Amino acid sequence: MDQFIIYLVLFSIIVFLGQFFQKSTIPLALILVMFGMLLSFVPIFPEVKLNSAVVLNFFLPLLVYEIGAFSSWRDLKKQMRPIALLSIGHVIFITILVAIVVHTMIPQMGWPLAFVLGSIISPPDDVAIVSIAEKIRIPERIFLILEGEGMFNDAAALTIFRFSLLAALTNQFAMTHAVVSFTTMVVGETIYGLLVGLVLGKIREKISNTSLHVIASVITPFVAYLPVVEFGGTGILATAMAGFVIGNKFTLRFTPEYRLIALSIWPTFAFAIQSLIFLLVGLDFRSTLSRISSIPLSNLLLYVFAVTFAVVVGRFIWVYGALIFLPRFLLPYLRKKDPYPPWQYPFIISWAGIRGGISLAAALAIPVFALKIDGVDARDLLIFIVFSIIFVTLILQGLSLPFLIKKMGIDKIGESERYTEHLTELQARVQMVVAALNWLERQIQKFQNNKEILAKISSHFREYQELKKHLEARIADHDGKKIHDEQAELKKDLSFLIKVIEIEKAELAKLWQEEKINLRTRNKLIATLDHQVQRHLI
Repeated sequence: MDQFIIYLVLFSIIVFLGQFFQKSTIPLALILVMFGMLLSFVPIFPEVKLNSAVVLNFFLPLLVYEIGAFSSWRDLKKQMRPIALLSIGHVIFITILVAIVVHTMIPQMGWPLAFVLGSIISPPDDVAIVSIAEKIRIPERIFLILEGEGMFNDAAALTIFRFSLLAALTNQFAMTHAVVSFTTMVVGETIYGLLVGLVLGKIREKISNTSLHVIASVITPFVAYLPVVEFGGTGILATAMAGFVIGNKFTLRFTPEYRLIALSIWPTFAFAIQSLIFLLVGLDFRSTLSRISSIPLSNLLLYVFAVTFAVVVGRFIWVYGALIFLPRFLLPYLRKKDPYPPWQYPFIISWAGIRGGISLAAALAIPVFALKIDGVDARDLLIFIVFSIIFVTLILQGLSLPFLIKKMGIDKIGESERYTEHLTELQARVQMVVAALNWLERQIQKFQNNKEILAKISSHFREYQELKKHLEARIADHDGKKIHDEQAELKKDLSFLIKVIEIEKAELAKLWQEEKINLRTRNKLIATLDHQVQRHLI
C-alpha cells in the first residue's frame, strides 16, 4: 500500500476513534496505542514503522513550539522551581535509578547502554495528562507544573541520551566534559531561542497577509530547532523559548485574522501529530515483539516489571523528597513563602508520570550494536522495554488517573478555580466595555454637529450599554457554588440574535441555490455572518 494512502487511513482512524470516544475519560493516547497494537496483527494491513528522524526533527519542534506559544511564561515562571526539579532533577534521578536496576538484572548490557535506556524512559509525556485535564478540571498549579515539565524534560533526557549513547559507542565517558557541555547547551539554546523569538516576532508583526503569516508561523519552530541540532544540541529549549517570546510578547501585535486562525490550526497540528505518534507506537508492536521472541517470557516480564516499578516508585520518591519535603525542611523562608501543598497535589504529580511516543522515537534512533542478549540484539531488547513501559504506564496510570482525581476531590478544586477564572474574565470584560463607553461618550460630544456620524456612534454606545448591563447581571448571578456553562449561557442569552442570523443564512443558501450570487459572494457573506456570531460568543 502506498505510504500516502496508509497515512490517510491512519488519520481517518484517528478521526473515527476521537469522535467515538469524545466523552470518555480514557486518554485518547491509550485508545490509539491499543488500537494500533490490534491493527498490527491484521494480516492485510502493511507494516508501518515509527520513523525516529521524522518524530525528532519534524514532529517534536512543532509540538514544543505549540506548547510554548500558547503557554503563559508569567505563570510558568512562578512554578519554575518545581518545573526545574522535575524536568532536570527527576530526569537525572530516574536515569540513574533505571540504569542501576537494568545493570543489576542484565549485567551483560553494560553501564553505558543501561544509562541509554534510563535516559530514554526518564521523561514523562504531558500529552495524555493534557487530554485528561481537558475533560476533568485539575488545579491550575498541578497543570502548570506538569505542562512545564513536559515541555523541558525532553531536553534534559535527550542530552543525557546522547552522552550515554556516545559512551556506549566509544567506551569512553568524561563527566567534566558532559557537565560543561550540558551547561553550555542550556545557556546557548536559551539565548538563541530568545533571539529567534525576538527577530522572527518583529518580522512576523509586519506580515499583514494571513496566509503568509501562517506559513511563517510553521517555519518558526524549525528556524529555532534545526540549527541547534546541527551543532549538537537538542533544539528543544531554543524552540520553547522562541514560542514563549512570540506567544507572550508579539501575539497582540499580530492581525486579528491570523490570531483567529492560529487558535484553530496550531491545536489541530498538535492533536494530529500527538495522535499519529501514539497510533504508530501501537502499530510497531508486532515487529517489536517478533524481534525478541527468543528471550523467555518470564525474563521479559521481569525486566518490564522491575523497570516500571523503578520508574513509578522513583517518581514518588523524587516528588515527595526533592520536590516537596526536603526544600521546605532545609529552607524556612521557602516553607513560609510556599507552604506544604495539600497531600493530593504531590500524589497526582507523582502518579502522572505517563511515558509517550518521544521515548520510543529516541529508542528507535539507537544504532545496532554488536551485542547479543539471550540471542537478541541489545537494541531490540531496549526498544521492547521502552514500548512496554509506555504501554504499562498508559494502562496503569492513564486509566486510573481520572478516577483518582475525582475520588480525591481534586476536580472540585479545579472547578472552584474555573469559577474564579470565569468571574475574573467577566469583570475584565466589564472594565473593557466601560473603557469603550467612556471613549464613545467623548466622541458623542465631539461630533454633536455631525448627525450622520453621531447616529453611528450613538448606536454603538447603546449596544455597549446593553452589553455592560448583561455582563453585570451575569456577575451578580454567580453564587460561588455552581459552575456556569459559559457557552450555553451565551447561546441562551444570544438566542434571538443567533436565530436572526440563521434566517439570514437560510436566505443566503436560497440565493446560492437560485444562482443569484456566485461562490465568492456566498463565501464572503457567510464569513461575515460567522464572524458576527463569533464576536458575540467569545
